[in-house]
Amino acid sequence: MTKTRSPRLAAPLGLVMLALVFSSNVSAQGLPATDLWLADIVDGVPGQPIKISQGVGYNNQPHLSMDGSVIYYTREMPGASGTAQTDIAAFVVATSVTTMVNHTPASEYSPTPVPGRDALSVIQMDLDQKQYLYAIDIASGNMELLLPEVEPVGYHAWITDNEVAMFILGDTVTLQTARLGSAGTTTIADNIGRSIRKHPATGEILFVDKNNEPWQIAAFDPATRVTRIVMPLFPANEDFTIDANGTYWTGNGSSLYRRSPIDKRWQLMVDYSMAGVGRISRLAINPKSTRIALVGEHL
Repeated sequence: MTKTRSPRLAAPLGLVMLALVFSSNVSAQGLPATDLWLADIVDGVPGQPIKISQGVGYNNQPHLSMDGSVIYYTREMPGASGTAQTDIAAFVVATSVTTMVNHTPASEYSPTPVPGRDALSVIQMDLDQKQYLYAIDIASGNMELLLPEVEPVGYHAWITDNEVAMFILGDTVTLQTARLGSAGTTTIADNIGRSIRKHPATGEILFVDKNNEPWQIAAFDPATRVTRIVMPLFPANEDFTIDANGTYWTGNGSSLYRRSPIDKRWQLMVDYSMAGVGRISRLAINPKSTRIALVGEHL
């Protein structure tokens, strides 16, 4: 059952804490050292990965542009007094050139292309530790607060060009939806994981249901308001993505797996441990399903 309510404020709980994969290899600022890798997919099989992030630090939360030509990600930058500070980086696949989309005194996370706009939606943790959903105009770098009454937001995915699904912090972590220009939110599920994706064919919002073990990928249909269980993940895993064919991808250790909804188990595609990829967490696939970006612990 869903319910509509005004946003509930919670005691500050930093996005830095929830946005990160647990790692024994942690940078001086407190963010785990992670690398961003890119691999081609040929006939459904991932090839040799190439590390596309620069230096040791937090390089995480990849998302590809609508045409797949750019990988946007969260990159750790030097902050005041040695504190952690993150901005949004853009890696152009054709040229292997990385540029910065923005640079602010606050920290931005979770870059996601906004439907119908040349913009990225991000979560900004401001200097008061508040976490709001913003849009960054890619051409100008100007930022726009999208939902001024909704806080604290952790992660998000777009349902339409004016409706968004969000991971909201509180007494329990919830999946909530909101419309731009409208007050209040609708709660869809409790106790969810950080991965939120839109199914490319059905339009369902995919998320991780953590109410039972192993945790499950679940799907919420915005049209019918029905939620269903799709498939289990590996134990203690809350990261997945989905390709244009409706096939799900996840990591387990340094290995990459995939599974279609009709399969009975996850299929091992490749072990990247010899390539220097640490434990895999977040993943993203381009719209043509020909490239996969993945995050691995820095070894």
